[in-house]
Amino acid sequence: MLIRPVSRATLPQEIVKALTDLIMKRVWKPGDLIPSEKELAIRFQVGRSTIREAVKSLVVLGVLEARAGEGSFVREPTSELLSGAFRWGLLLSEGNLDHFVDVRVLIEVECARRAAANRTDDLVARLRTSIDDMRAEPMDHNAFMEADTRFHLAIAHAASNPIFENMGSTIQSIVRIWYPKTYYIPETKGRTVSEHQAIADAIADGACDAAGDAMRAHLLAAGHRLRTLVPAVQRS
Repeated sequence: MLIRPVSRATLPQEIVKALTDLIMKRVWKPGDLIPSEKELAIRFQVGRSTIREAVKSLVVLGVLEARAGEGSFVREPTSELLSGAFRWGLLLSEGNLDHFVDVRVLIEVECARRAAANRTDDLVARLRTSIDDMRAEPMDHNAFMEADTRFHLAIAHAASNPIFENMGSTIQSIVRIWYPKTYYIPETKGRTVSEHQAIADAIADGACDAAGDAMRAHLLAAGHRLRTLVPAVQRS
């Protein structure tokens, strides 16, 4: 009875909110097996792909643990680098959007600078392949998001710092929940591709400052696009 249809069923974010709300209310406690993908899809009245994306994001965030052949279980809270409370707060609260963009800029601009300093032919090829994939799938939101994620993770990896890479992975798991709603803005995908191209070109040239500037411009533009769709909130 506690699982009801959500209002914006096309957005995995709404499913994430609903699932984490149940966990925070202790309907499901650490160690509990949550209902199957099929059952959740029926209860929420959404497609199984929406449930799958939401559960996948919660696994990446460390809220759930996926066990092959068994299902998804609620994880015990941990004291990892980015705590569960911090990550959940960024994910679930519109009021934290500006703070999240600030964090993205601080982390990803430095990653882009380091990627340019550490540039390799393999890195440049991976970035260009991701951009080509984004151009090739203009109407497929999931494929576009996957290519976008690969682009940013490749840069985080190229920073050659495992903490940057870990934080970059966490950032992308949050991006996958929030940012797909901007795909319904007609110019979003074209502008995203252009912004990625500027970043990739600067990294390919080994231009650290230009790579950082291009990344900053992209993140601020992406944040602005999302902000236009998020309800006005009171900022602390």
